Formats: sequence, C-alpha cells, structure tokens
Amino acid sequence: MSTKLATLGLIEVTSQRQANNGTRCFHDPMTSCDYLSYESGYVRRKYKTTSWWSDKKFFTMYQLNKKRMVQRELTWIPGKFVECTERILEMNPEKRIDIISRAVVNYRKTLRKYAMSDSNSAS
Repeated sequence: MSTKLATLGLIEVTSQRQANNGTRCFHDPMTSCDYLSYESGYVRRKYKTTSWWSDKKFFTMYQLNKKRMVQRELTWIPGKFVECTERILEMNPEKRIDIISRAVVNYRKTLRKYAMSDSNSAS
C-alpha cells in the first residue's frame, strides 16, 4: 500500500474479485467511506447516506476524477450540439493514489466544518 494512504490511516480492503478486475479499495475509518481506484482510470468515493424522504440507508458513489466540458452532437438532431461534462481518466496508478490522498484530506476537512457549524447552531 502507498505510504501516503498509510500515513492518512487508510486500510486496504480490496476483495479478491476487485483485485482480479484491477481495482483497489481503501477504507477510511475516520469518515467510514471507501475510496476506489479502477484500472480503467476512474477514482471514486463510496459512502453510506440516508434518503431524506424515506429514511432508508444506501450507498452512493462520488467521482473524484478531474472533468472538462466538451461539445457533443445530438444523434437525433444532426447539427445540434450540447455542452457535456466529461471525466478525465487517470491511467497512472500512482497518480490515482494522489487523487485519493487529496480527496481524503479535503473530505475530512469538509466533514469537520459541517460538524463545527452543527455544534454552533445547536448552542
């Protein structure tokens, strides 16, 4: 495992099936979420959340790859273009680890900020 991720306290929890597919999974015990690095170039955060209307718990995935805006032609209206968001895939495994380490630090800061604002509003 990467020394960056070990320093942050992440634990590699890659299953055999994920390893066979070239995916690596790291669990962050501080935020109870997983970070996944895919051989295809995608990087994602997986966490459990609660539905605001049904109160049911479910997992959601958040993409961490950089993105860019591109023009795409609509297939059903030739000559009509729309602006779309496209993910930039990172094929280098070390750079995907860098994306994860930055995301871990930023997400922890964000959760701390929300926890602070909740405690201030409760007083």
